Amino acid sequence: MPALATNPFAGRVTIVLAAAGYGKTRAVRAWLGDTAATWHSGADLAGEAATGDGDRVTVVDDLHLASAGALAAWLAPALKAGSRLILVTRSPVPGAVLRSFPDVAVEVGPARLALTPERTARLLRRRYGLADRDLAARVHRLTCGWPVLTHHLGAALAADPALADAGGPSEETLAVPGTPVAGYLAAEVLDVLPAAGRRLLADAALLGYICAELAAELGYPRPGQAVGELARVGLVTSPTPGHPWYRPVPMVAAVVGVGGRRPASRSARVLAVAADWHGRNNRPAEALRLRLAADDHAGCASIVAAYGTELLAGGAATEVVTAVRALPPRFRDHRIELLLAEGLEIIGDSAGAVAAYAVLAGDAERLPPAIAWRYGVAVYLWGDPRQALDILRRGALAREDTADEALLLAWTAAAHWLAGDTASCRDRAVRAHRAAAAARDDRALATAHVALALCANLDGDPVALRTHYARALDLAEAAGDVVQAIRIRANLAAGLEREARFPEALQMVRPAVALAERCGHASMLAMSLCNEAALLHRLGHLDDAVGRHRRSVELYQRIGSDKVAYPLNGLGDIHRQRGRHSEARAAYEEAVRAATRDGNRQSLVPGLAGLARVIDGDPAAAAEIAARALGVAVGPQRTAALLAAGWVALRSGDRCYVQRQSMAAADSARCHRDHTGLAEALELRAAASDPHEARQALAEALAIWRSGDAVLDAGRVSIALAALPGTRAEDRLAARLATTRLTAAGVMLPPPSPPVVGEPAAVRIRVLGGFTVLIDGEPVPASTWKSRKARDLLRILIARRGRPVPREELIELLWGEAAGDPGVGHRLAVALSTARGVLDPRRCAPSDHFIAAALANLRVSLDRLDIDVEAFLRDAADGLRLLADGAGDDAQIALAAADRRYTGDVYDDEPYDDWARPLREHARAVRLDVLRAMADLRRGRGELDEAVRYLRRILEVEPYDERAHRTLVGVLTDDGRHGEARRA
Repeated sequence: MPALATNPFAGRVTIVLAAAGYGKTRAVRAWLGDTAATWHSGADLAGEAATGDGDRVTVVDDLHLASAGALAAWLAPALKAGSRLILVTRSPVPGAVLRSFPDVAVEVGPARLALTPERTARLLRRRYGLADRDLAARVHRLTCGWPVLTHHLGAALAADPALADAGGPSEETLAVPGTPVAGYLAAEVLDVLPAAGRRLLADAALLGYICAELAAELGYPRPGQAVGELARVGLVTSPTPGHPWYRPVPMVAAVVGVGGRRPASRSARVLAVAADWHGRNNRPAEALRLRLAADDHAGCASIVAAYGTELLAGGAATEVVTAVRALPPRFRDHRIELLLAEGLEIIGDSAGAVAAYAVLAGDAERLPPAIAWRYGVAVYLWGDPRQALDILRRGALAREDTADEALLLAWTAAAHWLAGDTASCRDRAVRAHRAAAAARDDRALATAHVALALCANLDGDPVALRTHYARALDLAEAAGDVVQAIRIRANLAAGLEREARFPEALQMVRPAVALAERCGHASMLAMSLCNEAALLHRLGHLDDAVGRHRRSVELYQRIGSDKVAYPLNGLGDIHRQRGRHSEARAAYEEAVRAATRDGNRQSLVPGLAGLARVIDGDPAAAAEIAARALGVAVGPQRTAALLAAGWVALRSGDRCYVQRQSMAAADSARCHRDHTGLAEALELRAAASDPHEARQALAEALAIWRSGDAVLDAGRVSIALAALPGTRAEDRLAARLATTRLTAAGVMLPPPSPPVVGEPAAVRIRVLGGFTVLIDGEPVPASTWKSRKARDLLRILIARRGRPVPREELIELLWGEAAGDPGVGHRLAVALSTARGVLDPRRCAPSDHFIAAALANLRVSLDRLDIDVEAFLRDAADGLRLLADGAGDDAQIALAAADRRYTGDVYDDEPYDDWARPLREHARAVRLDVLRAMADLRRGRGELDEAVRYLRRILEVEPYDERAHRTLVGVLTDDGRHGEARRA
């Protein structure tokens, strides 16, 4: 077999192998570029003579059309002539031919030829006008990047947009016989496969996957070679490179399944053989799925009875529920009904699960522990701890040394935790651990350690909390208890969030989300999505956080759980941060209602605290709600309640009370290792302190937020720091970057201070694109200047960028030949007075506030004027310095801000004044530096469309910029846009 290669010219002989429609010929032409090559067709090799020298490249396209004899006769002189050969084919090259090569041939296959997800999205957008990235991702999943299939699906979706509705196109709909994609695959791919290959592909489509060992079990000779050949031409792909399992390209599987004519007996035999094989190899979930597909009720019942608990814990609840529901009554005993109820609870049918448990429990006053803890958990996860406690208390405890007794005690402790009963939680947790240890059951012991961690949370013992959760996670994963592992990861992430370790927390919770998705556990998925959303919020990804919270809300509402309060509080927090107080209030009020119904303090306190902070115009009502939060808060929740009380009091101006609440909140946060709460307490303290103390508190809060990569929280503090007297240059830069970040995220910025009576107006001057002066945001009319010379005087001083300009030079520039007239000095004084009057119409400032005058010179005070070209040059310098320092994200923010500011050349409305040329040319040169830097940044991040856009903007300004031309050609070539590269 040839060696695989990504460099098409790595050896003397290169084989480009893939099924029809992978773009082999086009790719070879692109790789060759301007390299001279002789092309042949496999259908016409007979009688061809290969001539040339060692530098010649010879390409044989459609090699699969050549007969064995013609190929052998043609290859011998070609190899002797020393040509470099590129053989393009749809089927593997025969072994005898491979052995005739002087060196091992290298093979370029479908993995190199397939479109990436990004290129798929680009093709669909440009060729078919389909800009939806989710739709592009679905098309890529269906085609695995097979170019011709991508084109067929793009054309179908563009012609009939309804195909993209309801979650995206279905492969079954697109694969119906008579559709272009079905016709193409049948004629160009499936009909030319050998019979054994077609049969193996059909078996793989029926089963969903194939591997060499399973192919051998199904009776295929040389199974490794058979599966390998399907993979080498791109009909099956490995989800993980190097993994032995292969899945058919979904569109291929759909066409084979929809249009194939396959005897039912063959399908039944394949399903039965594969199910037996999976059973022998300890894969009960796959065995159950295949038994169910074969309608083998006895086989399904046997697997569920033997492996039901393992399957539920391992994430196969959907398969168990589906299988049990399909069983006739004679196969469903008490044990299988119990597994059905547990499975219903896992997949989110809480009402069905509770109803099934209620039937199993009947009217018995005392319940077996196995029923009691499962029934109680279903109600607990539904979100009603009080009803859950009523059920859990019905469990009959004896010696407390069995796994079911330990699980009953551990879940009872969790229900007490949710209700805020610390003493009862601790008692049941300790007993649960003792019972689990006596039973020597890892699953029970893991649940007991979770209960002990919940106690540690209420006690404010973060060390014990982390220790118990870590031990619980090890035990749960060792026991294969996926559901418990999800719960533990989500709770661990919540602890890391309190410690402001947001990236670590996100790494912890994301596997929980994936596990919950895979096993279909609606309640656990809703919980882990809510935790993920909270972390995305802290890390500045607000839109993604909103999406996760909304999905969590939908899941909780679907199962009828009052735990919907958790994501509602999260949505309220984001709306509050964005200044949408009405939406935030609605979310908090709904959360409070849900939390009150089920007595869940863990969500009630954050809801009340958030609600108190968004009630506008009614300080008494806000204070009452904050007091209610304080009244019910226990453990770490007190921090949020104290903070809410402080922020509410700040509005009424009671700074002493605010100081006391901020110190109490800080004490509570430190007690529970709540760095997030501590940072918020420091911000509250700063809001009620003098500038010196405020600076210290904000600096400490900023360090906490930055340590956790909480960019928006850090930005809020940076802006507050920059507003204090005596701000340093680096603080002002941080505030500018933060303002851009917060604005882009839709976060409400602090309102600008209103004009103070007796202070000079705010003056903004625009010189980029034309000259305009704005006083308190209003443009100065031309008539206000009275004198053109006063206007030009200000323009000249701005062009000198704050440097003193001698009076004699100003007179020369303004009056030219009349500069020697006796009264010209007086005229300069009049122009100066007029310009000062325009800038300070209320005459509030000293005369030299905006324009300083010395005996010999004049200069403009740049620190008292907002001049757009100075802001542009400052942002550009900041961005280029940050880029040189390796701070690419911050550099992009600053450079993008500079790019937005450049609205035209300096004094573009009057371009012929020589004195303006130095500033104009300097600003133009800096603008080109900004555009180059942005192009380099985007190219380095793989954002090639954006890189091309910036490079073309450079060429609009400087059409003969050779460096920009070369870079543009390189980027277009990297992006596979060879035609555009040639034109560039």
